[in-house]
Amino acid sequence: MFTEIVIGPYTLRTFSLALALAIAAALGLAALRRGWRFGDLVDVWLTGFAGGIVGARLFHVLLQWTYFSDNLGEALRLNAGGLDWHGAVFGGLVGLWIGSRWRKLPFRALLDALTPALPLLALAGWIGCYAVACGYGAEVDTLANYSPIVASEIRDIYGILAPRYNTQIFGMGLALVLMLSTAVLFWRKWLYYRRFWLVLGLLSVGMLVIGFYRGDEVLSIDGVRGDQILDGVIAGYSFILAIKPFHHPVTLP
Repeated sequence: MFTEIVIGPYTLRTFSLALALAIAAALGLAALRRGWRFGDLVDVWLTGFAGGIVGARLFHVLLQWTYFSDNLGEALRLNAGGLDWHGAVFGGLVGLWIGSRWRKLPFRALLDALTPALPLLALAGWIGCYAVACGYGAEVDTLANYSPIVASEIRDIYGILAPRYNTQIFGMGLALVLMLSTAVLFWRKWLYYRRFWLVLGLLSVGMLVIGFYRGDEVLSIDGVRGDQILDGVIAGYSFILAIKPFHHPVTLP
């Protein structure tokens, strides 16, 4: 797996590049389908991308506060790795909202256009974790009791090899299922302006379930992983928005 891509004198982290390309591709398709000016979409993409990176790093630092409280100098070092998907969602939404107001584009339609980016980013994130051993699974007693798909010999972030749950594989499988589901939603033209929140909610539920099998350390509250708490919050909020009635007339593309 490649965690970095070298282009001439530039070195790009694979996850950051995938995030940028996924958002750019989704907005590019939106420009073709809805007739928006591409220059306006680039501005919105930049604000969303910047917000996503800042939010992803901030949430990573907070969830790993036990480490960063003693190493504050590393908190702003993006090149050292460490991005959290919850923060990417929060920061990206704020950035997109700012960009949509700036360029006077409909925020609801922008989110709908970005729905395919959600499973793409999830897939990129789990591939990145597989490459650098983040998000690794909890140890199991013996591999004899588990299918190779469920558990295998995996290294943790410290390089220790042990029989663990294949949480990175679980995550990639979740992303692929959501990619197929998203394709069906767009093909059948179902749930306009609701599918972003539906897919985000399903992604959050999947991540919450995977969290029960993870072995990496993270800030916990009363024995509950901090990332699972965020998964639950995002899932609940997303499903509420997915079923919430529209208060204004909706123009379908």
